[in-house]
Amino acid sequence: MSHPDSKASAGYRIEPGVGISDDALRDFAPALLDSLVDAIAVVDVGQRVVAANRRYVEAFGTRAGARTGAHCADVLRCPEHGAGAGVMCPACRARDEGRPQRVVRALPDASGVTRRWEGTFTPILNEAGVVSHVVEVWRDVTDRTSLEAQVAHGERLAAVGMLAAGISHEINNPLASIMAGVEALQRLTARGECDAEHCGEVLEIADILQREVTRCSDTTSKLMLLVQPSSASPAWTDLNRAVEDTVELLSYQMRRQQIEWRPDVDLALPRIWGRESELRGVCMNLMLNAVQAMPAGGVLTVRTRPVGKLAQLEVEDTGSGITPQDLSRIWDPFFTTKPPGKGTGLGLFVCHGIVSRHGGSIRGENRAEGGARFVVELPFKGSGGEAT
Repeated sequence: MSHPDSKASAGYRIEPGVGISDDALRDFAPALLDSLVDAIAVVDVGQRVVAANRRYVEAFGTRAGARTGAHCADVLRCPEHGAGAGVMCPACRARDEGRPQRVVRALPDASGVTRRWEGTFTPILNEAGVVSHVVEVWRDVTDRTSLEAQVAHGERLAAVGMLAAGISHEINNPLASIMAGVEALQRLTARGECDAEHCGEVLEIADILQREVTRCSDTTSKLMLLVQPSSASPAWTDLNRAVEDTVELLSYQMRRQQIEWRPDVDLALPRIWGRESELRGVCMNLMLNAVQAMPAGGVLTVRTRPVGKLAQLEVEDTGSGITPQDLSRIWDPFFTTKPPGKGTGLGLFVCHGIVSRHGGSIRGENRAEGGARFVVELPFKGSGGEAT
């Protein structure tokens, strides 16, 4: 067996002064960084790129000469650069706060093709404990993000499938009214009674038909908003409207289970920049979970309110709550406490991904009074679903 200090031995650990000289380590480090598949750069406190590996130059460097002291905002077309006081990019936050930061962002690569990149920003402290540089690591997650979007879309379709009975009921009721109105008009026409004396009755029936057709149209429109592909472009989304529409889609199931609906929404809540179908999917998953947690009845409370630059959404139920051993696992994919066939175990996992891509946060907790509470915070003007 070779001695551990031998350079020929496989799997050895390189440390300064152990098995390899400091000079050899300095010579070896660039080759080591260049061999990595992630794009890595070191930025100084003046936001200048002072070092970069081969992958970084291939991905971004040809845009602004990453090895020549270019400003990192020019290399990456940083959206926060020049946005005004108080708006900082993750690298600047890592520098000022001394804590690692993370973001997922849509950026064009050196060829001009827009791809999704996951970036981590780690501060380097000098001997005085002051941040001197920030290490940026960018990983191409385009394929992974596409897969997550497909999973999210599938979960929304699964939610619609679970609501099929209630949705059918909500549509069948107005259709029955429409059919009755059509039959009444046919009878009036057959008797030749469509004269002036019966005009009022005809108009009344026509109004009922129009109202019920509109009701059907509204229901199907809510469904279409929920199941549209995640590739839809971001838009200004009314979170309160998403909550109200979700309640309407769940109303049949809530009546069956004798669940009381208690809204507490801030009518002045500003709109959110994001992908509407995904944000509606978050509402649907959280509220459907709450309804399913109260099979014998209870109270569903949904709150919205502004908290600084964030919109806060709270969904509360009066069910049995979440056991301590499950609380740390609820975000795991395919984890579910529901009986077989009653859940995919992807709902909360998908919610976490959607909220993260919109630059927000989500947490689950038990209420002191019993039941569970989920709290979502989303920036009003965030990444619009393009980033985490």
